[in-house]
Amino acid sequence: MTFAVAFYVGHALSTFFGSVMKDLVTPLIAGVFPGAEKSLDKVIVTVGGVKLNVGDAAGAFLNLMVALLVVSYTLPIIRGYSPLRGGK
Repeated sequence: MTFAVAFYVGHALSTFFGSVMKDLVTPLIAGVFPGAEKSLDKVIVTVGGVKLNVGDAAGAFLNLMVALLVVSYTLPIIRGYSPLRGGK
């Protein structure tokens, strides 16, 4: 049961941080790139004669970085409350 709750909360947090990235952070970053109107998913880089759609990968990378940052800051706090390690 605990695993199911953790899975559900993880999915909810993933959805939350995905929407924060999409609605708040990405439009700010997209202002730097002239090819992107309101989001990074439209960013195209031309190398030689080949057009590379790098916007989706950049958005996924930023989402991953935010998730890793949240985990790296919250995991030590959560471990402090673990009954297996003699936490609070």
